[in-house]
Amino acid sequence: MKNSAIDEKQSGIQVSLLNLKNGLTEYQDVTHIKITSKTYNIIIMKDYLPLIGEVEGNVEISKEGEIIKLDNITGYYIHKHNKFDLFIKDK
Repeated sequence: MKNSAIDEKQSGIQVSLLNLKNGLTEYQDVTHIKITSKTYNIIIMKDYLPLIGEVEGNVEISKEGEIIKLDNITGYYIHKHNKFDLFIKDK
C-alpha cells in the first residue's frame, strides 16, 4: 500500500533520462512533457494514462520556470504512475 503523505508531496511528474554519454539525469515536479516525433505529437501531463513508445524527434520537459529541450533524439519511453523514463539511444 502506498503512503498517501508521500503521494501528496509529489506535485508533478518524476522524469529519468538515461544514455551512455551522460548517464542518469533526474528531474522532479515536472508539469508536462511534449514529444514531437516523426509520426505523432503528444503532451504528457500529471495523472496521464500509462504509455510506452519510441521517439524520433524532439522532447521538451517543462518545469516551473525551466524548459529542458532534447533535440533530434532517438529513444524509448515509458510513462506510468507519474514517472516518465526515457532511454536515449546514442547515434
